[in-house]
Amino acid sequence: MKYLVLLLMALLTGRCLFAQSTDSSRQRRKLSVGLEGMAGVSFGDKTIAFNVGGPHLKLKFSTAFSVALAAFPSLLIVDGKAEPRLGIGPRMDYRNFVLIVPAFFHNKSDKWIWTVGVGYKFH
Repeated sequence: MKYLVLLLMALLTGRCLFAQSTDSSRQRRKLSVGLEGMAGVSFGDKTIAFNVGGPHLKLKFSTAFSVALAAFPSLLIVDGKAEPRLGIGPRMDYRNFVLIVPAFFHNKSDKWIWTVGVGYKFH
């Protein structure tokens, strides 16, 4: 019985070692980690916003083109008064240029303010 257990352990160990071999014909995706920043300005109805890149959920179509749903930490200037606001909206990246459409909720008027702008992405 002892020899049967040892034989079974050897067979299972050999099977596991074989399962860990690499297949050279299969292409592996490289992992890339880095920081990405964005600075931009957007304009709306009597509104200017200075935006920086925040967290975003990105769908990359190629190395040059991607779209995302993003948050935009911003300095919002409405009717000559500046206040910090977090905007949300779509973002479209082409190489280092970014088209942004952030929306900001304005408490005083109880409405959403939409702006459109451009930005520059740096690595």
